[in-house]
Amino acid sequence: MKKIIFAATTLLLFACSNNEQPEQTTENIEVTITKHGENITEEGALTVAEFLAQFEGKDSLETKLMATIKEVCQKKGCWMMLDLGNDMEMRVTFKDYGFFMPKDGAGRLAYVQGVAKIDTTSVEELKHYLQDAEASQEEIDAVTEPEVNYSFEAVGVILKEEKITTGTESHEGHEH
Repeated sequence: MKKIIFAATTLLLFACSNNEQPEQTTENIEVTITKHGENITEEGALTVAEFLAQFEGKDSLETKLMATIKEVCQKKGCWMMLDLGNDMEMRVTFKDYGFFMPKDGAGRLAYVQGVAKIDTTSVEELKHYLQDAEASQEEIDAVTEPEVNYSFEAVGVILKEEKITTGTESHEGHEH
């Protein structure tokens, strides 16, 4: 009797399993790289922390830096703001107005090569930048003092964007 129950249980297990496998999700990382200005490489680029440490106590520094783009000029792409962390940012302009960034560049990783400086940005220039950024008139009128900050004149820029794409594959089993 035990053998018959065991055989029946085994048959039920095989009959209930339909050999379907669950869908599998695959993730692919798609990397898009664009170069602007001089043909530079990523090699030797400083992190933001390394850059800030090397720049301390200096008026200018010729360097290569990698940082995330916080904002791009929405009129022409003629400047961008890099995120330096701790609520600090650095305006990047392009040597001789020779090239521009895509207006949708915010959030991308940028490798910039050129010269960083400590700069004083005039009230007039700050208001112009706010107009480029399509700020409200109230924000523009609120600017009353020049700003001391980091600036960077880039000779070349590499933009890197990583997109994660996901796909699902269904593997249906076949009964033998």
